[in-house]
Amino acid sequence: MAKMLAAAVGAAQLVSAYKGFNRDLTCTPSGVKFQYEVGKSYNNGGKKVTRCGEGAFHSVAMPLDAFSYYGPATSVYHGVGLGGDIVRKDDEDTKIASAEITINAEVKLPEFIRAAVRWVVGEAKERVTTGYRAHAASTGDYAHAASTGNGAHAASTGYRAHAASTGDYAHAASTGDYAHAASTGNGALAVSLGVGGTAKSNTGIVLAAYDESVWPPRLIAVRSSLVGENGIEAGKAYRLTQAGEFEEVK
Repeated sequence: MAKMLAAAVGAAQLVSAYKGFNRDLTCTPSGVKFQYEVGKSYNNGGKKVTRCGEGAFHSVAMPLDAFSYYGPATSVYHGVGLGGDIVRKDDEDTKIASAEITINAEVKLPEFIRAAVRWVVGEAKERVTTGYRAHAASTGDYAHAASTGNGAHAASTGYRAHAASTGDYAHAASTGDYAHAASTGNGALAVSLGVGGTAKSNTGIVLAAYDESVWPPRLIAVRSSLVGENGIEAGKAYRLTQAGEFEEVK
């Protein structure tokens, strides 16, 4: 079981990451509930750090990878600072194990998605990629991003700049208005947060709705769903209505 550091707020934060929690800011490693507090730091008591299993605190570098461990319908997400021994694995997702962790402020879902897009933009080398973990990103209007490799995320931020991915665990995210996100790989989410955005996935989608009667349009709803729930079917595109309901786009 983790224990709190004596210097609770002032502990060094060497690596920034994101962590999912239950809504009450607890985690349940090995079925045992542990309560965290914002602003507090914790260590693992000198145990050996392993990427999976006990003896470490777990977080992710790519925000959307947190959804694999704590789904957006029942969880909250916070920025975290990591210290001490840190273990990563290059051939899987961006999960990080650390000996020390500091719990920072909550990151609400819209900003969480934007952080994911920024992460891909920072990691990407091209707008169209095909290799394993070869991320694709675009920031200009009408500048689409596409990736086909496993674990290779695609992100776009421009107006009508679509994002698409086909690899397993390769998320597609867009924040531009009328920018669509589509993913076809296993465990790959499609996220579209712009005005008029749509999402299509075999795993799960996240969408936003806006009041377009005012300028700039006002965000009024963000909703997520796994495929197979809430009427969401694999391979079909959806938008979110102002009433917060998913609507298929023919």
